[in-house]
Amino acid sequence: MKLQVLRGFLVAAIVLLTSVSYAQMPQGWWSFDNASNLTAAVPGYGTDLVLTGTHTAVAGPSAGNGAISIGPGSYYTATHGIAPNGGGTKVNQYTLMFDFKVAQALGMWHNFFQTDPVVNANDGEYFIRSTTGAMGTLDLGYTTPFVVSDNTWYRLILSVENGNYFKAYIDGQLVFDHNVRPVDDARYSLASVIHFLGDDDGDDGLIEIAEIAIWNTPLSAAAIASLGAVGTVLPVELTSFAASQSSGNILLQWSTATELNNNGFEIQKKDQQTDWRVIGFVKGNGTTTNTQNYSFVDVPENTGTISYRLKQIDFNGNFAYSDVVEVEIAPTKFELLNNYPNPFNPSTIIAYNLPVDGFVTLKIYNSVGELVTELVNDYQSAGSYKQQFSSVSGGNNLASGIYFAELRANENVQRIKMMLVK
Repeated sequence: MKLQVLRGFLVAAIVLLTSVSYAQMPQGWWSFDNASNLTAAVPGYGTDLVLTGTHTAVAGPSAGNGAISIGPGSYYTATHGIAPNGGGTKVNQYTLMFDFKVAQALGMWHNFFQTDPVVNANDGEYFIRSTTGAMGTLDLGYTTPFVVSDNTWYRLILSVENGNYFKAYIDGQLVFDHNVRPVDDARYSLASVIHFLGDDDGDDGLIEIAEIAIWNTPLSAAAIASLGAVGTVLPVELTSFAASQSSGNILLQWSTATELNNNGFEIQKKDQQTDWRVIGFVKGNGTTTNTQNYSFVDVPENTGTISYRLKQIDFNGNFAYSDVVEVEIAPTKFELLNNYPNPFNPSTIIAYNLPVDGFVTLKIYNSVGELVTELVNDYQSAGSYKQQFSSVSGGNNLASGIYFAELRANENVQRIKMMLVK
């Protein structure tokens, strides 16, 4: 984009630094997309799984989103690398995610994970119940009324803080608040390894998995909602996003800590005259675990508060928005703008610009010069302002006709003509 010199505006820059994460990135992440190495971790997110038994690559929920089918008696072992937390000697605060499908929800148990280091020494920690299709265990309680349907992909997320809550979400929505387990619970607190999809006696039914992830913290409801349904784990961790003035232009700068499948960033803008609109696109770096820095220059057309946000888009079309940053652009000349709409009924907006601080009055007169109302009588800072004038408020019930708005500030006076049509 060719840089242009901004004329006619004095830019008061507000730099907003923030820490934004499109989706809080997991400690361990396995997507099963690499057919030549199905147990491989997503680069930069943990270590590879260790398979005991057999598994098979199968079609996932969408193109490019692979899956595995793991049979009875087989399981994965993950060394998650999470330090003990939550006030105990084990991992008491964590989140687990499973994108899963079963061919037959009833008639067979299906196990998601087990915490006992010796797989055949204990039963699993979270099941699909064979008789109902609900999820849980006897001591956690089961997800009634939610039950699993046959041949349907789901995103199951378990957000756990032992001593406080154990919550189950499906496709971003809370489906059950399980019974609370104590800190360092023998069954639901994690040791240094966790077993996925294994049970104690090999009698579980077939289960297909497209994605597994583990976090070292219990994700909030808002964070889980942002993860959505199957296939929408977001690929970029945004660590900063700032807007500032540079040579009369607005300089946007942002950085990412990690990227996965990142096509790029759509830059969107909103000001007092327009809603959100696209003003540019910056190409991303695909998949990387290295810090990446980006920038974009915008030339403002209007005064007042201008808002910017990023729409991050991956190669599959999934997207997410960043937080919003703002820049205040102050005018350099005294100006009373034409009201809109005009003609109006029953109300209209009167906008004006102040280049410097001053005592301001904004008055409305009728066609014979009689004062109708005074909208502003106050000291105001330099900037852009809007006032609403209504023909039916403040004791007014005005007739159709011509009216005048008069703005005074620091010996400056301007007037505009307005038409009320009933």
